[in-house]
Amino acid sequence: MKFTIRPLTADAAAAASAVVHASFQRLASNDWLPDAQQDFLQRTAPEGIGAKLASAAYAGGAFAADGTMIGLVLMPEPNLVGLLFVDPSRLRQGIAQALWAKARAHIEAEFPAVETVELNATSNALPFYCSLGFVPISLEFWRNGHRATRMACWLPARKHGAECI
Repeated sequence: MKFTIRPLTADAAAAASAVVHASFQRLASNDWLPDAQQDFLQRTAPEGIGAKLASAAYAGGAFAADGTMIGLVLMPEPNLVGLLFVDPSRLRQGIAQALWAKARAHIEAEFPAVETVELNATSNALPFYCSLGFVPISLEFWRNGHRATRMACWLPARKHGAECI
């Protein structure tokens, strides 16, 4: 399936929220406490996503040929992946990998002093993030009603031939 990736602005908030909610509810929410699920869904409603898109260091969306958003990556700061979600009906098509590649290239070009990008991974996303070159930098922990593992990607690893993928 063909898709394109382009920068996101706040006017894409409703579509971005829909992708996040669909993916979260199908793939990630099962090991979150009910209050934590509700909090996440509220924070990623269109208003919350819109504010994040407006101030992000990088925000990119993947779009199907018909213009439907099928994935997004949002980096609120150049060293932090805040959201990386793909529509659950579009998994295993290289969308998330392409989103991360585009975000990484942007960070490397626009924020050259940033060497490490971090994120909190849910237990089911851990293998995927490892496939992108992220490595765990913590044991699994509970945070705000859900389990997570802190991970980091050292960007210079690629040029030194030390990337873990």
